[in-house]
Amino acid sequence: MATSPTPAPLLTLSDLDTLTSSNKYLILDFWAEWCPPCKAIAPLFTKLAAAHTIPNKLAFAKVDVDAAPDIAAKFGVTAMPTFLFLVDGEAKGIDVGAGVTGGGVVSPEKADGLVMIRGADPRNLVGAVEAIAALAKKELEEKGETA
Repeated sequence: MATSPTPAPLLTLSDLDTLTSSNKYLILDFWAEWCPPCKAIAPLFTKLAAAHTIPNKLAFAKVDVDAAPDIAAKFGVTAMPTFLFLVDGEAKGIDVGAGVTGGGVVSPEKADGLVMIRGADPRNLVGAVEAIAALAKKELEEKGETA
């Protein structure tokens, strides 16, 4: 499953493993067809994916919780929309600065940063995605690579 500027649909845990094995950062949008807030924020998520995808570094994907309940269960997602941030395939806290207010869930183990956003607040989503994209770009620059 190649990294695409359009969020990839994840249907199986195997799809998830393929995407996480080829990208350090992955931003997942957990949604449902029956969820009006999910439909309202979907165009923004697609726009952010188009603007910030970095091949083999930062990918975006969508998880329909009714079609892929095992992926939602793996991360304990029970409310939609939920945006989950993975680092090296795991939900780890990411320092996104002060750009996210309300709805953000920090890592319960170490409180080392944002793990997920619950709800369809566009400011929170934009702030988190921009911070993660900046982190991914900085890592590339430190290696002498470009996005």
